[in-house]
Amino acid sequence: MQRIGWAPPEASNPVRKRNYRAIRLDSAAMGVVNAASIFMPVFIVRLGGSNLEVSLLTALPALAGFLLAIPIGTFLQSRRNVVPWYSVSRGFAQLVYAATAMAVAIVPSDVAVPVVLVLWGVVTIPSTIGSVAFNVVMDGAAGPRGRYDLLSMRWSVMGLTTAITVAIVGQLLGVFGFPVNYQLVFFGFSVAGVISYHFSNQVRIPDQARPPGHPGAGLRERARAYVGLFRNERPFLTFVGRHFVLTFGYRLAAPLIPLWYVKEANAPDSWIGVIGMAQSLTLLVGYAFWRRESRRSTTRLLVLATTAGLALYPGLLSLNTGLVYIAAITAVGAFFASGVDLVLFDQLMKTIPARFGITFSAVETSWQNLAAIIAPLLGGLIAEVAGIGAGLVLASVVSLVGALMLTLIPPRGERATSSPPPPSAPPPALPAAEPAT
Repeated sequence: MQRIGWAPPEASNPVRKRNYRAIRLDSAAMGVVNAASIFMPVFIVRLGGSNLEVSLLTALPALAGFLLAIPIGTFLQSRRNVVPWYSVSRGFAQLVYAATAMAVAIVPSDVAVPVVLVLWGVVTIPSTIGSVAFNVVMDGAAGPRGRYDLLSMRWSVMGLTTAITVAIVGQLLGVFGFPVNYQLVFFGFSVAGVISYHFSNQVRIPDQARPPGHPGAGLRERARAYVGLFRNERPFLTFVGRHFVLTFGYRLAAPLIPLWYVKEANAPDSWIGVIGMAQSLTLLVGYAFWRRESRRSTTRLLVLATTAGLALYPGLLSLNTGLVYIAAITAVGAFFASGVDLVLFDQLMKTIPARFGITFSAVETSWQNLAAIIAPLLGGLIAEVAGIGAGLVLASVVSLVGALMLTLIPPRGERATSSPPPPSAPPPALPAAEPAT
């Protein structure tokens, strides 16, 4: 029987009930914050930022994430419980919006964009902590059979609040002059980030099993032991490699889409709000749809439908500059994006040994950040040389290759979501990736 209202899989479990409530409220606050992702690149463009600087907005945080994810993962793996690290780091990272508003008010206009980029580089440390811990916290809160339920609930609530926020912000930006309009809403995003911290800190998951130590071992021995963790984890390594290709294509389009809105379609802020609202509302529908389909369709079919559908979005966007068309095609892209979020999170967690959830999540995060470093810079370069439309088409081609790699040759030997660990295994890191949260 299908559960109504995204109730916890174990409805009588008070801890699981509390987790769902805390995550639901945290999700509402994060939905407000996520609206900033639609307006931040537009803000950089309106400040006079170049195509390359818009690309750096994505690439610089990813560079820090690539360099820091594995060291941070090693540190977090040794912590008894990662929830405090997860909640504090994310709450601190959201203060970047208020810092951006203050910086633009203080510094000369000709250096405003570089200063904003520096601020975004600084907050990549807490952002990376939150990203690495996310998988383990959500998987721990959901339990081994509740991933689709918890994540569809979380991202649906986020989608609804993001849609409402984007609609309101789009109208507010037209009331006040630039840059005061953006400064006011950025302060609001940071307030929502603090509220998110309050609720995410209430999530409770079992403590982690501490990894075996190597007392007296040198750096080479410790590095060899670390590499040895992954040597026999072929399903995980296969998934990470193929996911990298898919992410590279998506990230290639990331800086080009807002450039298409502003430079090709000449979209005003009010229309960007409408586009963002359509995107968020469709995510809401998509999470419910793909959650239901997960009970009726095979994994291969789900992976193919979601990844290929989203891969086509940048190329289709490049065919027309009409604002109604852009809003419609973006909504369709969001529908498939919601499925990608759910399916790939579940597939990733099937390949991760529960005992080393943080360590393996850190490696996955590092590789995804590597794609996020290279692809946006390449996208900005292509936009300068061949045009924004050519970059969007190339992004679709690369994404389709990644989608086919994940679908046609699926990793073998995945751990079943519901399979318990062998009796000799240590307690799992349960109650152990998010769209850019």
